[in-house]
Amino acid sequence: MRNLSYLFLPVALCLAAQDDLPLRLAQIQGMATDPLQDLQGRLAAAELPAEARAYHEAYLNYALVTRLREKDPKGAEALLDRTMKALETRPGGESLALLGACIGLKLGFSPMSGMTLAPKASRLFEKATQASPASPRVRLFHGSHVLHTPAFFGGGPKKALPILEGAVQTAEAEAQKPPTDPWAPRWGRVEAYAWLAIAQASAGLQTEAETSLAKGRALDPEHGFLNYAVRRVAAAKAKS
Repeated sequence: MRNLSYLFLPVALCLAAQDDLPLRLAQIQGMATDPLQDLQGRLAAAELPAEARAYHEAYLNYALVTRLREKDPKGAEALLDRTMKALETRPGGESLALLGACIGLKLGFSPMSGMTLAPKASRLFEKATQASPASPRVRLFHGSHVLHTPAFFGGGPKKALPILEGAVQTAEAEAQKPPTDPWAPRWGRVEAYAWLAIAQASAGLQTEAETSLAKGRALDPEHGFLNYAVRRVAAAKAKS
């Protein structure tokens, strides 16, 4: 009878992997291409609510586009177009902000479409903030979008700073509340500090940027996105 326990080992491993999946989905911004593609397979095989699946698949695709756009621009843009189409039917604040962020990526592929796409992204972020005012991810996507918007279109680091400061505040508030839904988006705390540091450095606030980076490291010193932020902060310092 003791040997029968081995029959249940695959089931136990599958359950453990399922339990680990929400945590891995919250670490997407710190992952390289190969881990992201592995996570795609896990997500496809997992059982989760349709709305949660739609969000996490779109967010994962968004992250993959940022990794693939230089190596495979055509494939990355095709993936982005499919992701945007899927998000068009999702009215929730988190999905609206993610669609706005995807439009920001689309502008990198099609700069000439900025006259139509940029106002659409702004409207999406406004609606997303109204729908989900306590979401750090909404403010984070909005702030990073404004950061990369030219000043003559109302963007730039100084415009982005208060939005990203709000992302940090809402992320800290969210962290104090245990999640009621394991599949709800819960990422953004480390990323908020990282993007705030980038905006601060771009605005010439180098000391403040280093402080924000330190706060991000205190939360997760191994988070891969912090490496990107460190490079952006250093590049901004070199320009000043």
